[in-house]
Amino acid sequence: MVTEIEYLGGLKRLLKSRPVEVVDMGIGRDPRSLVNRAIQERDKAEKYAQRENDENRRFDDTWVLLDVDEHSNLSEALRIADRGGINIALSNPCLELWLLYHYCDYTTTVHRQVLCTEKLPKYISGYKKHLPADFPFEAHPEAKKRAIRAAKGHDSPRIEHRNPSTDVWKLVEAIEKAGQTGPASGGSASGKGRRA
Repeated sequence: MVTEIEYLGGLKRLLKSRPVEVVDMGIGRDPRSLVNRAIQERDKAEKYAQRENDENRRFDDTWVLLDVDEHSNLSEALRIADRGGINIALSNPCLELWLLYHYCDYTTTVHRQVLCTEKLPKYISGYKKHLPADFPFEAHPEAKKRAIRAAKGHDSPRIEHRNPSTDVWKLVEAIEKAGQTGPASGGSASGKGRRA
């Protein structure tokens, strides 16, 4: 979806993370195919780096940004990612929870539709999968604190069983680190349940 691309692009600009590459992998793909595509993109970059003898073409990290939703193959996708060295930033139920954490705490179990049509529009007027120009990207440190506080209220060690929860802050930290190390550090691929 557009929201993920807009968020990662805005964050990349804020953090001046030039070596971060965001690859849009399309809308509505299932988690397993997204993880497999991320592995392919990473491996393709590796081969290109070797062929061109250019270490800067190699990905330092590869991330897939996923929503829990009601995907039946999420557990399988997480296993494939773990075996394939792919990092996952997972939100339950969806990325909009991470966006909401830029504005406020939220700890009650929630459905995607409620987040998108009731909760987030209180802060983003007319929210329709697009971020406003004045979205508070700079509030990501507070969003991280809110996400971590919410996670402490769950019993399950597995994030896909915890609603609400998000660990998108881990991806944000990776992007921030890439910005600090500069262009000589190589590329990072960041993805959404649609990027690699």
